Amino acid sequence: MKKVWICLFACLLCAGVQAQKKARISAVADGYSGQVIDFEFIDNTDNNMQYPYREGQRMEFDVELKEPSLVKVNLWMWMMVCPGDDIQANIHYSGRNLRTVEYAGTPSAVALNQAISKGRDLRVAARYKTNPLAAVVTQVPVNDYYEMTQKFWKQEQEILQKVREQSNAFAYNYAWAELEGMYLSNLTKYPYIVSDVNRKKLEECIPAGYWNILDGYTVKDDEASLKSVAYLGWLLEYKEYMEKRQAHLDGKTYTPERDLKKSYESIAAFYDDKVRDAVLYVFLYRALSSPEEFDTAEQLCKDYFKKYNKNKSYRKELTEMMK
Repeated sequence: MKKVWICLFACLLCAGVQAQKKARISAVADGYSGQVIDFEFIDNTDNNMQYPYREGQRMEFDVELKEPSLVKVNLWMWMMVCPGDDIQANIHYSGRNLRTVEYAGTPSAVALNQAISKGRDLRVAARYKTNPLAAVVTQVPVNDYYEMTQKFWKQEQEILQKVREQSNAFAYNYAWAELEGMYLSNLTKYPYIVSDVNRKKLEECIPAGYWNILDGYTVKDDEASLKSVAYLGWLLEYKEYMEKRQAHLDGKTYTPERDLKKSYESIAAFYDDKVRDAVLYVFLYRALSSPEEFDTAEQLCKDYFKKYNKNKSYRKELTEMMK
């Protein structure tokens, strides 16, 4: 019996060791006109690093990770980092504009990050605006933006699929969800932004096929996808898109819900299980960030904890916000 307990303890110890591994990030930048290089860990800001910019200086640090993480370097460069990775990046700027990145190190990390970088390079070369407000400012026609968004999302899917077998599965799904959230959000909300900013009738801004563009769409519920901030934000917008679509089919004018409690209840009814947990977390996080909605959001959090919350980290973050 003693031997059994010793073996069990050893297995638990090994599991604990494997649960968190060190990753090493090394980078050299050139051609930059800014003052600092920021490494922003989207899902854990405690890991963030910042270096004063010096031409050709190597910036190197280690970080402990339990699972793959998305790092944004000076916002525009995305890098997926997995526990145990050793990633070296050569980053080339032209002033403040990111030009290209070359990777070396762990083969799986190199494959996925090069694919992400290649997709970005295609967007930049075509001057695709990932921020739809920027597209409105530069007067990109609705139909053009609609077609470009579909085109580049399809291209990025094809690029990612080529490295799927070489990549860490969690990191791959995380990166895919991050991009899907961005593209589908742009696809569905751009006509409304153009209508609002340019004071045009909505009917004039809706491109052909808009109400069927997401026919057959399946919401992702895997842990990696639900870790993506962009994807969770998109799921809030997806619900709204489906409500707008139904109003269109019924020949009615869509009226957005302004009541926080009713919005909360409609999200809880629209989604279920892990997806509901994640989307309600994002909804309540945003509500708590608004001073005028704080008291109501606080009461809704209590209901959420009691009825729907399963992810302990969501509960922890919302509880901290309410203090």
